[in-house]
Amino acid sequence: MPACTNVETWRASTSSEVAEFLKASKSPDKRTREILAVRAKLKPVDVYAYLRARFGKPNGFQNLLRKDDSDNIVHWDFQLKAGNEDVYICGHLREVHILVSEKLSDEEWKELINAIKSDFRRVAKEKSGILKSFEKYILFQNKYAAIANLCADLHASIVDSPDPIETVYPDDSKESLDASRKSFDENSRRIEKLFGDCLKLRLLMPVMAEAYINMLILTFCRSAIRDDRRAYDTFLRTNVPERLELLSVNCDGFARTVDKSVPGYAEFMTIINRRNFALHGNVDPVREPIEVVYFEERRPLFVQPGNSIDLLFDYMEAQADPSALLAEYEQLHGFLVAMTDCLVPRSKRFFEQVISDAYPGFRVDIRRPTRLFPDHYVWSGFPGMRYDDQLDVEW
Repeated sequence: MPACTNVETWRASTSSEVAEFLKASKSPDKRTREILAVRAKLKPVDVYAYLRARFGKPNGFQNLLRKDDSDNIVHWDFQLKAGNEDVYICGHLREVHILVSEKLSDEEWKELINAIKSDFRRVAKEKSGILKSFEKYILFQNKYAAIANLCADLHASIVDSPDPIETVYPDDSKESLDASRKSFDENSRRIEKLFGDCLKLRLLMPVMAEAYINMLILTFCRSAIRDDRRAYDTFLRTNVPERLELLSVNCDGFARTVDKSVPGYAEFMTIINRRNFALHGNVDPVREPIEVVYFEERRPLFVQPGNSIDLLFDYMEAQADPSALLAEYEQLHGFLVAMTDCLVPRSKRFFEQVISDAYPGFRVDIRRPTRLFPDHYVWSGFPGMRYDDQLDVEW
């Protein structure tokens, strides 16, 4: 039986043994080294807690190389001995990599993994104590960041919308008829996209703003209110002007009140006040007219003369009003920045980190969000690396 599968005999390597392990890896006469990546049968948190309970803090050489943050490929590693054999275990991104100095068959790898899991029970009390000492976080979607990205894409699409093509009026030639149809089709596609993009952006802007305000509340709400679910829900349900004024009352970190004196407040409230009308799909023909037309019995009598198709395109563009919408979008972002400026500098710097994170973490015990990981995603592997779910065994 391979020595490494007798997990109860494992001990932590000494400093000299760690150095010898590193030196041997560079020697032309390398010892046997077998490695397996475990991604299915062991959870990194369980393995780490188990090893911490048995051997204390990580003693592997990668511990000296890692940055003191979450942006590492190897998060932790333990250098161990099973008799005279080496056992190296590390947390490689989301996987557990196990390296041993013995040749193992697939069945023996399975035996080693099962032996580790079985030994959890032997040190269950100590392992449980280690687990309880960890800070628990829940990753969640930052709805502001998600909606802000959608709004930014719509904004760019509206800015880049092409100019209308001059209408071609057909004469008796086939060429002019084809050109007329082409100009109509292109103008039709252009105005339909522009109208749709403006409608979407106009609907999403107030939702984006409220998501920003609610992230401020989630981040800085005082414990007395945060711990009282009814009080917290009441705070979130207040109308927007009241919620803004209550930020400095119910939240920590504010140097001043968010009120009418904050730059952009009036423009912001204009955008917000149109929210309910739009979001509830309300219809008000007098408030949102396209055209006035008279009828005598069934005879339409138009006020506006001209080409019906060109006029329809003009009406749709006027209703979309992209220039005014783009100005409102910029005013809205200006107010969000001005609102953040109401925080004390330290709180402002922290919130800018949280609000820019698409998937922040929520610490369960103190009910506070924070940034946990960098914006980029990393995957790392080795040629020929085998995984536990590729072993030719039955689990």
